[in-house]
Amino acid sequence: MFSKLLAIAYNTFLETIRQPVFNVLTWVAAGLLMASPSVAGFSLENAAGDIKIVMDVGLATLLLYGLLASVFSATSVITREIESHTVLTVISKPISRPVFLVGKYLGVCAAVLVGYYILCLVLLMTIRHGVLSAAWNKPDQPVLIFAGVAMLLSLLAAAFGNYVYGWHFPTTLTAWVAPLGTLAFLGVLCLSPEWQFQSPGQDFGDLQMPYAIMLCFCGVLILTAFAVALATRFSQVVTLVLCTGVYVVGLLSDHYLGQPAQAGSTWLYTFLYAAVPNFQFFWTGDALTQNQLIPASQVAHVAMYSALYALGVLGLGVALFETREVG
Repeated sequence: MFSKLLAIAYNTFLETIRQPVFNVLTWVAAGLLMASPSVAGFSLENAAGDIKIVMDVGLATLLLYGLLASVFSATSVITREIESHTVLTVISKPISRPVFLVGKYLGVCAAVLVGYYILCLVLLMTIRHGVLSAAWNKPDQPVLIFAGVAMLLSLLAAAFGNYVYGWHFPTTLTAWVAPLGTLAFLGVLCLSPEWQFQSPGQDFGDLQMPYAIMLCFCGVLILTAFAVALATRFSQVVTLVLCTGVYVVGLLSDHYLGQPAQAGSTWLYTFLYAAVPNFQFFWTGDALTQNQLIPASQVAHVAMYSALYALGVLGLGVALFETREVG
C-alpha cells in the first residue's frame, strides 16, 4: 500500500508542477515579492517601517499563493479526473479510495511546497536587500548579482533542455531555480552589502522570519486539505469560493467566535470556535512588525495543530469521496 501511495503522490506532483496555472501563479507571486520594495518606498515611513511593510506584504502574498495554488492544483488533479472518468483507471485496480485521496493530497502539498520554497527565497533576499527609500541608498549588490546569475543560468538551462531534449520548460526552470536559488541565498548570507565576509546568521540568525514563513505554510497545509476534500464533490469555482470562505472565517474566528466562547456564551460558540480553523495562529506579521518574539515552541505547537486538523479534513474528504459516483 505504501508503494502505491508514493506512486500516486509522485505522479500527482509531476502533474501539478506541469500545470500552466501553477507556474503562472508561482512566477506572478515572485514578481509581486520583488516589486514590493519599490511600492513600500512611497509609504513615507522610515527605513524600519518600510521593511515591515515588505514583510507584511510578503507573508500575505505567501498565504494568498498557497490558497490559489492548492485550489487550482487540487481541482485539476481530482475534479477533472472524476468528471472525465479517468479516475476509474486507478480505483478499479486494487487501490482504495482513501489511498488515492491521501496520495493526491501529498502530491499537491509537495508541488505547492516547491513553489512556496522558491517564493521564500525571493522574500528573504528581498528583505535582505531592503527598501531604497532615499536617493543616497545603495542597492545590495550581492543580492542583485547572485540572484540574477542564478535566474539567468536557470533560464539558459531550461531553454537548452527544451530545445535540445524537448524538456518541459516551466518544470525544468523550477528544477534549476530551486537549487541555484539556494546557492545564491547562501552566498548572500555570507557577504555583506559592502562585499565583506560576515557570519551566515547575521541577517536571519534570530530565525524570526523563517519561523513566520513556516507558520504560513502550516496554514497552507490546511487550505490544501480543504481543497482536496472539496474537490471530490465540487467544481473548481465552487471549491475556490468555499476555500476562500474557510480562509476568511478562520481569520475572523477569534473576534466573532472566540470572544463569545470565552465570555461563556452558548455551547454553539464554543463548538464553532473549536471546529473552525483559526488562521490567526498562522499569521505572525503583526508580531514581526511589533518586534515580538516568535518562540520555536509556538511553531511546533502550530505545526502539530495543522497536521491534526489537516488529517481530520482529509477524513471528511474520504467520507465524501467514498459515496461519490465516478462511473
